Amino acid sequence: MSPKFYIKSYGCQMNELDTSQMGRLLKAEGYESALEPEAADVILINTCSVREKASQKVYSDVGRFRSLKLKNPDLVLGVTGCQAQAEGMHLQKRFPYLDLVLGPDHTGKIAALIRQAREKKSVTEVGFEKRQDYRFLNLLPDEEENHAKAFLTIMKGCDNFCSFCIVPFVRGREVCREADEIVREVQGLAERGVVEVTLLGQNVNSYGVGRHANDPGAVSFPRLLRRLSEETAIQRIRFTTSHPKDLSDELIEEFAGNSKLAQHFHLPVQSGSDTVLERMYREYTRDHYLDCLSRLRRACPQIALSTDIIVGFPGETEAEFQATMDLLEEVGYDSIYSFVYSPRPKTTAALYFKDDVPETTKKHRLSVLQALQDRITLRKNLEKTGQVLQVLVEGPSRQGETYCGRSSQNHAVHFPGEDADVGRILGIKIRHGGPNSLIGEKHG
Repeated sequence: MSPKFYIKSYGCQMNELDTSQMGRLLKAEGYESALEPEAADVILINTCSVREKASQKVYSDVGRFRSLKLKNPDLVLGVTGCQAQAEGMHLQKRFPYLDLVLGPDHTGKIAALIRQAREKKSVTEVGFEKRQDYRFLNLLPDEEENHAKAFLTIMKGCDNFCSFCIVPFVRGREVCREADEIVREVQGLAERGVVEVTLLGQNVNSYGVGRHANDPGAVSFPRLLRRLSEETAIQRIRFTTSHPKDLSDELIEEFAGNSKLAQHFHLPVQSGSDTVLERMYREYTRDHYLDCLSRLRRACPQIALSTDIIVGFPGETEAEFQATMDLLEEVGYDSIYSFVYSPRPKTTAALYFKDDVPETTKKHRLSVLQALQDRITLRKNLEKTGQVLQVLVEGPSRQGETYCGRSSQNHAVHFPGEDADVGRILGIKIRHGGPNSLIGEKHG
């Protein structure tokens, strides 16, 4: 009987991709995927440490899986990902029954480290690879997967060191993949039936910047997008995440002329207050950010916008919070990801700023902010009524009876369909806009 693995994953799309890659590596070693942890010989918790809440969930999971370890001493229990990188040996001291603690730089060695853990019963691998030695792990999907959508990492790490952000400490400094390699992989994905690819990086806008300053063949991010559009059969290209200070005119112009680019841009603002942005070390102002959005909308009038917002950052006053509320009204985002501030280890804000906004105030501000955005999202969804959107069909809706997919603008769209529609981009005429999704029917 083949050994089985179970991976529980938290966090961003990069974590989702890391989870998929580890699964593919383990399958190549003869493992099978288990649907439940109770059936597994190896349990991995792939972690996120960007928010405190995600970290607390991991502690709960490790404690919960201890009972399985007691029943089966041969079970390998491991923590991987950003929290493993952040805590390292401290995790094994806190949970001595952990067999494996593995940082993101070492996911490619997962099978060998599991074998090592079985022999030594304790393995920690959290050192960062040197930039020149780092090797990206991007395995094509298995033939039986044949998904319509795929993620692909084009760079890792971040050099910005925003005062609230732990990413540089858990993902390391920026390292970019070679453009030719990315083009080959996207073409390979297209040949497997992938219709849409999402390019991942902590700050994709800085792809190629300063990496080979004297290399005439160095490729900027907009040029990479152009090459993927021109040199591969992929039908739709997305990317995330971008930093406003690095948003170039060249990238904005790409939205005007590249028909394969999804008409959606996620541009984290974090706060609408210049004084808060300064304390966050974001290196742009509110006016600069709004100018970026204005130029994006001129280049692509149909573009949908989303963002990240933190409320309750150290020292945030009611006036500073109101500036963020005003920004939401002014921009009219299609959606937002919003959080209360929580101090993260090693960051400047945690070390030197007083976390002085009461938790009750943070939660109240978050609630007020999200209520405003809910109204804006509903209004914008209602405005889609009668429009025909290009939707990549992903499969049956969870509710059954209808099928669902994502529009170019990243809206969730439900419509009456059939299995033959899955994996195709269809024109869907919107009949109704709801608070979280759109409802339509096939057009033409």
